[in-house]
Amino acid sequence: MKKYLLLIILLIPFKVYAIDAKEVTKESSFYIADDKYTKFNDGNVKTYSKIAKDLNLVIHNDNDQIKQLYIVYEISSKHGKLITDSGEEINLGENEFLHEYVSIDKPSNDITLTFDEDVTISEIRLFTDGDTPKDIQKWTRDETTDLMIFSTHADDEQLFFAGVMPTYINKGKKVHVTYLARHDVGAYYAPSRLHEQLDGLWTLGVTDYPTFGIVPDAYSESIDVARSQMNSAGFKDEDIINFYVMILRSYKPKVILGHDENGEYGHGQHRLNIYLLKEAYEEAANPEYTGASANPYKVPKFYIHLYDLDNKTTLDYDIPLDKYDGKTAYQVSKEGYSKHLSQQYTWFTAWLNGKNNSYTSATQITKYNPAYWGLYKTEVGPDVDKNDLFENIVEEKKEEPKKEENNTTNNNIEQTERSKEFYDKYKDHLIIISGCTVIIGMILIVILKKKKN
Repeated sequence: MKKYLLLIILLIPFKVYAIDAKEVTKESSFYIADDKYTKFNDGNVKTYSKIAKDLNLVIHNDNDQIKQLYIVYEISSKHGKLITDSGEEINLGENEFLHEYVSIDKPSNDITLTFDEDVTISEIRLFTDGDTPKDIQKWTRDETTDLMIFSTHADDEQLFFAGVMPTYINKGKKVHVTYLARHDVGAYYAPSRLHEQLDGLWTLGVTDYPTFGIVPDAYSESIDVARSQMNSAGFKDEDIINFYVMILRSYKPKVILGHDENGEYGHGQHRLNIYLLKEAYEEAANPEYTGASANPYKVPKFYIHLYDLDNKTTLDYDIPLDKYDGKTAYQVSKEGYSKHLSQQYTWFTAWLNGKNNSYTSATQITKYNPAYWGLYKTEVGPDVDKNDLFENIVEEKKEEPKKEENNTTNNNIEQTERSKEFYDKYKDHLIIISGCTVIIGMILIVILKKKKN
């Protein structure tokens, strides 16, 4: 009897696993005007090739059909089209994502990319059908957000705001990051930092595409010098205030976070950023302010890093988080910062990680601790527990979808379509399951007959 039970157990399919996509980037060829190009698939984001608007990039793979593409533009995406050998056409660059994911309905061995203007592309990764690796970024543009972080530079969001994003993403909050400085212009020209921004945010679990800055990166140790540098680049205070007001009114965040008023370690652009954010916070709610469109909006809570430390709100970044397989918010932020390859040589690395990566918890960070936040403005009352940025904010109840009458036919059609889609995707697994079920049934009949005898 035991051997029959063992046989039955072995035949039962306990779980149907998702199929991973196969990466076929290295096995594919890239051609422009019959010339072969290798920089698109060399794995180096700092190398790139230009596609002129009157030329096409043709991608070919002899053995595998391409189902998914991941395009990494060098500085900015451009509008264009993807055309498959079956005639399918997909628009490119519509969302202006620097890292663009594209899924094709019918897999193809030959794909053509054409653009409306000159474009430079650093990398193109190619996959067959199935689940792509976790590092393939599938960005979205949310209409609203729960938590908005106003970071000055690429990497500040991983340093002085470290731990915040994983903590609240784990709680199901939507997060959006807005930057003041941009890194593909000015004296500190470093377009690779744009890719580091996206790679770092994606590592934390952010999926809402960030708002890149508009002011060239520049170093100073005072707000006056930072303002002078900004003015020299053609921007005034009002330009940034308008920029921020528009973002606040559009996204309607429940909580916003800004830099330390002293610029953490004294950085002038950090100081200027928080000064302008405080102005924008007031104007966003001012019905008479016309510098930015959209309806006035009052942000419920506004926290500033290291503000009013005697009454500070302290966040715990050392709790294991379910969404991150038991890693803490601090550990996840360290991983996010590691994507900023250009900054690993700076003193920030030892500040965040400890010398020789010796820190194991956020509490070991003594200066400019990212866990300390001061409630600068509130529309929902003062914090009492002082351990949660969303304290006193009432969660909106989602309305239950209304049951429509006389829609039986539509429901049946939808169910049929879903069933067909499910069958097409998992038919091989279903066949195996059905076969096993038949075999198990036959074994049970044999066992019962033996019992009767």
